[in-house]
Amino acid sequence: MAAICLCGIHWGGDWLVRYSVRPRDPDIHALARILTHRCACPDAPYRHALGLEPGEIQAVTTHFFPAAEEAGWPMAGCWRRHSAESSRTGIPCHDQSPDPDYGRFSRSLLEQEEQDLCRLFLNHASGKGIWPVIFARLIARACMEPEHLWMSLGLEERGQLSGILTRHFPPLAARNDRDMRWKKFFYKLLCDEENVWTCTASSCEICPHHPECYGPEA
Repeated sequence: MAAICLCGIHWGGDWLVRYSVRPRDPDIHALARILTHRCACPDAPYRHALGLEPGEIQAVTTHFFPAAEEAGWPMAGCWRRHSAESSRTGIPCHDQSPDPDYGRFSRSLLEQEEQDLCRLFLNHASGKGIWPVIFARLIARACMEPEHLWMSLGLEERGQLSGILTRHFPPLAARNDRDMRWKKFFYKLLCDEENVWTCTASSCEICPHHPECYGPEA
C-alpha cells in the first residue's frame, strides 16, 4: 500500500467540537478529529490529505462547525499552522506545499483505487444525506496510507471507525461478520468483485498471513 503521507505528529482531539451546534453527535466528534488530525500530514497540502477540494472543505466546515470561522480558523485553507500556534510547537503552515510523492505508484492508479473504494462505500450507504458522501471520501483517501485505517483518520480507536461504518454504511459493516481489519476487508471485497485473489490459501484460517488481516489494531 502506498502512502500519501506519514503522520508522525498526531493532532486531533475534540477541540473543534466546541464550534459545532451538535456537540454530542458522534459523527461531529469523528469529523472533528479527522479534520484536525489530517493537518499533521507533513508531505501533502490539506486538500490532498483529506481528499476534498478547498471549496468542499469550506462547505463541510461551515456547515458542521459554523462558529469556527468567527474564532479565526480558516475554512478552506490549512489549519496546521493554527494548530501549531495553539500548541506552541512552531510548525509552519503547509497549504502551498507540492503535490504528494506517490513513489512507485502512479497517480492514476491511486486515483482509480480511491474511486473504487468510494463507489464501494456509497453502494452500501444508508441514505442520500451528506454524511455518507463525506465519510466515503475521507475514508477512501485515508485507505491510501499504510497505517491502521482508524489511526490514519485520527480517530480514538477502531470502534469509532466501526461506528461510522455501522451508522452510514450498515450493509457493508454487516458483511464484516468475522471482524476482519477494515482496510483489508474493503480491499478483499474489491478483489472479489474483479475475481482477483492475491491470497493462495484455501481459507483464512490456514493462511500464514491471518494475523495481518485479523486481530487487534493497536
